[in-house]
Amino acid sequence: MSVSKKIIPSRSGRVAASLIPAAGLTIGLFLIMDRLVTVHEVELQEPAFREILSQITPEEPEVRAVESASEDLIIPDVVQPPRLPRLPSPDVDFEPWDYSPSADPEPTLLPAVLGDVRGPGPVIMREEAVPLRPLAVDYPHRALSRGLEGECEIRFSIDAVGRPFNIEANCSDQVFVRESVRAVEQNQFAARIVDGVPVGQDNLVYPIQYRLDD
Repeated sequence: MSVSKKIIPSRSGRVAASLIPAAGLTIGLFLIMDRLVTVHEVELQEPAFREILSQITPEEPEVRAVESASEDLIIPDVVQPPRLPRLPSPDVDFEPWDYSPSADPEPTLLPAVLGDVRGPGPVIMREEAVPLRPLAVDYPHRALSRGLEGECEIRFSIDAVGRPFNIEANCSDQVFVRESVRAVEQNQFAARIVDGVPVGQDNLVYPIQYRLDD
């Protein structure tokens, strides 16, 4: 009867047998990594500098000396213009303005009934300004139908041309206000003269009386 003996490797032999392929694998990985990580020599290029100095600081222009002219400039004789004969100053005569009071205005509405519509002359409490014509005053219809008499004091201003503005009437009855304001508004006045120039004036007063015949 034959007995076969089986050889069982020792523990150290098994470790050595397993290290051989691991060492070969590790060496192979190192070789592969060495090829991948190979660093080639890098050549650095010198930076290129552009000349921009001429753009920042322009070249100074050449200063040329100005040569003075050797010959003097001769100015020709100036021809004097002929003298004009002096014109005689014209004589202008201004007639003085006639500021004399005008006649009382005649009524235009029912003269037989109205009688006098009294605007006692062009009376203005400041003598520098006077009306150019008498006021054209109409007796109000409502006052006539009621047999009313009254009086008004019209206060106003005039501009340099003599046009009245800011007209206010203080009347004994309101029925006379509208007609009194209209009469002054449609008239024109001679403004006062200061140093030969007409100027406006404020606070002028014109009284008007409304009277019926007895």
